[in-house]
Amino acid sequence: MTARSLESIGGNQPKARPGLAMFRCIAVALLAFVSGIVIAEPEAGGEPYPVLLLVPESGAVYSDFADGFSVCFGTKGAQGSSYRIKTIKQVQKRPELLAGHRVVAVGTKSSEFMQVYGNSRPFVSALVPESFARQLLESGEKGSGVTSFFFLDQPLNRRLSLIRTLLPAAEKLTAVLGQESAHLKEAITREASRLGFTVESFVVKSGEELPKLAAGLFDSSDGLFLVYDPIMTSPTVIRFLLYSAYQNQVPVFGYSDGYVKAGALASVYSTSEGLGCQLGEHLAEHPEHPRFPIGASNLQPPNIFYADYYRYAVNPSVANSLGIRIDHIPPNHLADAEEQ
Repeated sequence: MTARSLESIGGNQPKARPGLAMFRCIAVALLAFVSGIVIAEPEAGGEPYPVLLLVPESGAVYSDFADGFSVCFGTKGAQGSSYRIKTIKQVQKRPELLAGHRVVAVGTKSSEFMQVYGNSRPFVSALVPESFARQLLESGEKGSGVTSFFFLDQPLNRRLSLIRTLLPAAEKLTAVLGQESAHLKEAITREASRLGFTVESFVVKSGEELPKLAAGLFDSSDGLFLVYDPIMTSPTVIRFLLYSAYQNQVPVFGYSDGYVKAGALASVYSTSEGLGCQLGEHLAEHPEHPRFPIGASNLQPPNIFYADYYRYAVNPSVANSLGIRIDHIPPNHLADAEEQ
């Protein structure tokens, strides 16, 4: 797994381990009661700093994340590795709970909480979109404690490579960007060019602008490329884009499996479980991360990590209606914590 600085953003399948059910039960129980601590046998000569997963609340997404984390941190961590799970409300009542821990803020709410109330304490921000990371850094003061981001997003090259695999003769793509994803316009053009595509990007302030752009989006496009933006999550926008694309026989490439289930042709995505596993592996292999004196300025830009584990989703019905072959999709890259 390679870390990159935020300025550089551009663009082996493990075997399943036995006992997954046991780890899943432990993780779910932890989130249900949100107060337990999991401790392995202490290591002679000292223990690594324990990890604190800070979650906004109990929920399926955080349960899956903790499930993946517990499997990969528990099996790959040094003896003495331990972690606990706390909610924002618990930490608000007892700020001392953060002391002596390597803090992981899971999700956007937890990351915002640590940015504002963490007193520059070092923390990892996980399970967040790249657009949120930029906003967090732009709104933060010098000395912010965030040391690394583990993104929900897939790198652009991985996503565009899937399009090239499915559309080997395609020449032109169109892309819809919102205000929070507009900064990706040049990167999308650059990465697409490396794969032989030209891209026309449309930046909108709201979903209400899309009907006026329909002709430009679909008339000469070989495929519609969508990236995460709050505008793209609106059910009205999703229905409009998918229905318009269907009418024009233009395949849509979404950023989640939900888009594929709704009618997009394909996407590459990661599960919360896989992302949790990746973070668990990283912290197990780097017991010093994140650490610097509380209150000290973190002069280094945060490192960023895209998903090491990901899946491909394809809609066979859409592919059949468009006459697109899907039998050469690349293999999934799954984590130890995921079902094989």
